[in-house]
Amino acid sequence: MKKILLAVFVLISAFVNAQDKRVVTETFDSNKFQWDEFYEKDCSGSIQDGYFVLQNKKNEHLVRSVTELPINVDNNFKITFKFLIPKVNDEYYFGIIFNYEDENNYNNFLVSEKKYKILNKINGISSISRQGGIILKSGKNKEVIIELEKKGENLSFHVDNMEAIRITKKLKFNTFGFQVEDANTIKVDEVVIEQQIKE
Repeated sequence: MKKILLAVFVLISAFVNAQDKRVVTETFDSNKFQWDEFYEKDCSGSIQDGYFVLQNKKNEHLVRSVTELPINVDNNFKITFKFLIPKVNDEYYFGIIFNYEDENNYNNFLVSEKKYKILNKINGISSISRQGGIILKSGKNKEVIIELEKKGENLSFHVDNMEAIRITKKLKFNTFGFQVEDANTIKVDEVVIEQQIKE
């Protein structure tokens, strides 16, 4: 009888937890979240074969795509970005954009081989607020997972399931995206949003 009650309790707990959290996945079979797609001489961003492909053909230049996500930034959430990177090395950075207000005001978490940096862009001027080391080795056609998790006013950033850094920051905007610097290409395989419904 105790085993039956325990099993029922576990099922009820799982059901309650599932009700408290909403999960939405973008697989790029379509453009569910309406990401910016563009085709220009030096860069492009488009959905191809189930990926969002972001191509930058120019050094000392950056390319990004952003969209509003179905997230309430006042509640806890986690966003998982799964990338397929044709070439990981220490010569260029790629990663995610968060707290995006407009093209002159937003934040980045970017990675390259063995390192990360957080940038703040305010009124068009970018500055590095944090940087450090991570375990991300060079290679070709590598899957790289970057997670941004919000708990209260704490934001934690994970690379391949290992925490890189935790910061305190209040988010104001629900526009997120991804970015690549210098002449390189990245592919985004999927974006998974887990939104806490109740606090």
